[in-house]
Amino acid sequence: MSTPSTPHSGAAGTEKFNTVAPDLGSGEGWDKLGLAELMRLRFSDSGALYSPHADVNINGALFGGQLIGQAIAAASHGISDRWAHSVQVSFLAPGQPGEEMHYQVRTLMQGRSFQVQQVLGTQGARTVISATVSFQTEEPSPEHQRAMPDAPPPESLRTLQEVGAAYADRIPAAAARRLGQSRAAELRLVDPEAFLFRREPEARLRFWVKLQRDLPDDPVLQRAAIGYLSDYWMPLTPLMAHLEAKIGTGLYLASLNHTLWLHRAPRVDDWLLVDAQSPFSGNARGLTTGHFYQRDGTLLATATQECMFRGWVEDGQGGFRVPGMPAR
Repeated sequence: MSTPSTPHSGAAGTEKFNTVAPDLGSGEGWDKLGLAELMRLRFSDSGALYSPHADVNINGALFGGQLIGQAIAAASHGISDRWAHSVQVSFLAPGQPGEEMHYQVRTLMQGRSFQVQQVLGTQGARTVISATVSFQTEEPSPEHQRAMPDAPPPESLRTLQEVGAAYADRIPAAAARRLGQSRAAELRLVDPEAFLFRREPEARLRFWVKLQRDLPDDPVLQRAAIGYLSDYWMPLTPLMAHLEAKIGTGLYLASLNHTLWLHRAPRVDDWLLVDAQSPFSGNARGLTTGHFYQRDGTLLATATQECMFRGWVEDGQGGFRVPGMPAR
């Protein structure tokens, strides 16, 4: 999702939709496909970490998943004996394409088993994100996990492009086009009809997601990739309870804060099942919790995210509608 900014609308034929498919633009030097290049940070002449690339979302700002993943990569620099297990991010200002993202890292605590790093992501004098990343050495202990819910295998499900084509006569043409514009990751909805046409009182959204290109066998990069994916489509979950169609609504969506827990060393070279549910929405905010599973049922990570949803219109009957939906 984007970081908060002032909502705006496009000209005719370029409507702004609340899709979280982020790959609508990029900076020079990144082909929109290889996540390894997007997550790779460089050193400036002064020794500071920075990224020249931009994964631009539908709001015209840097995609939040890029910022989360790069914060993990920055915090991990120079640490080899322990691994990131939790990330807490506040999105403070919209990241601007065309400007380098610089990352300042400070150690807040270093113990025998744990280490906490603070990361500030900046563009000039503007602080875009503030992140706290906690690291731990591995140690044995008893284990349990939440069971993976039943879901059809991803190969049996339609691609987003196929979903858009199948329902082209029932959804706006621009919304159908948006469904097929993701490049860095491929997503397949477990129940596309629920996403497009039904309200779900449980506010639950399930989908499979997979990177388009395999990543190198680099533990830091694998963790950064989970950070990237943890902001991908999951923030739409609160809308499941309130709207039939979750895209083409005219609402303005922006990420406010995000927490990611990495339970095990992740591998993101295959499909991951995301089981997301929203326990609350109100006051123009929505909260989502999502669990990320490997095919074999292993729980890799859990994420929570709070987003802003602006643009609701009171319908005069004690309810709300959205700008993209005509009054009944």
